[in-house]
Amino acid sequence: MSPHRCVRDLAQASRRKNPTMNDSTPRPLTSSGARRTLPRLCVGTLAVAASLLAFSRPAAADTIVGVDLNFNNAIGEEDADSGAGVDVYFGPRLDLTILTLTTELTGGFHDFGGDYDPAVYRLMGGGRIGIGAIIRPSIFAHVGVGHLRFDEPFGDGRDGRTNVAGDLGAALDFTILPLVDLGVQGSYNVVGGGDEPFEWLQAGVHVTFVFDGDS
Repeated sequence: MSPHRCVRDLAQASRRKNPTMNDSTPRPLTSSGARRTLPRLCVGTLAVAASLLAFSRPAAADTIVGVDLNFNNAIGEEDADSGAGVDVYFGPRLDLTILTLTTELTGGFHDFGGDYDPAVYRLMGGGRIGIGAIIRPSIFAHVGVGHLRFDEPFGDGRDGRTNVAGDLGAALDFTILPLVDLGVQGSYNVVGGGDEPFEWLQAGVHVTFVFDGDS
C-alpha cells in the first residue's frame, strides 16, 4: 500500500469517528443560535422599558390662570383706530425640565376707536410652548369664534358678524415668585367674515398665577 493511500485511509477513519472535524469553517453570526438569541434580547429590552414606565411617577400638570392687558392697533382699517383690550386665560401647564407645554382656553374683549367704533368679543382654545424656568420665552396660537360689532356705515344702530377668530404671537415671562409670572406679549389677531377679515396687532403685559399640580 502506498504511503499516500495510507494517509488518506487514516484521514477518512478519523472523520467517521469525529464528524465535527469535517468542516473547519466558522459559523456565521446569523446562525440558528444567534437567531434565537436576538428575539430574547428584544423581549428583555421591552420588558425592562415597560417596567420603568410602570414604576415611574407621571409628571403632574400645574393649572395656570392669567390676564392680558393689551394695546390694539387695527391693520388696514381706515375707519378703525387704535384701542385697548383684555384677555383672560386658564388651563393645564406641563413642566418638562426647561420645556413647558400649555393648553389653554382664552376669552377676551377688544375695543377700537374710529368712525365705526368696532369691538371684538372672542372665545378661543389653543396652546403655547415655552423654554426656560425663571426667564421663559414662548410662542402661542389659538383658534375659536369671534364676534365683531361696529356702527352701521349708512344708518343708525350697530351691526355685527360672528366668524372664526384666531391669534398667533410670542411672549416673554419672568418668574418673580414661585407661583407668579409677569410678562409681555405681542400677537397678530383676526376675525374672519365679511368682504375682508378684521385684523389687528396687539401688545401688552400679563400676569399668570400658577397652582401647583402636586398639591
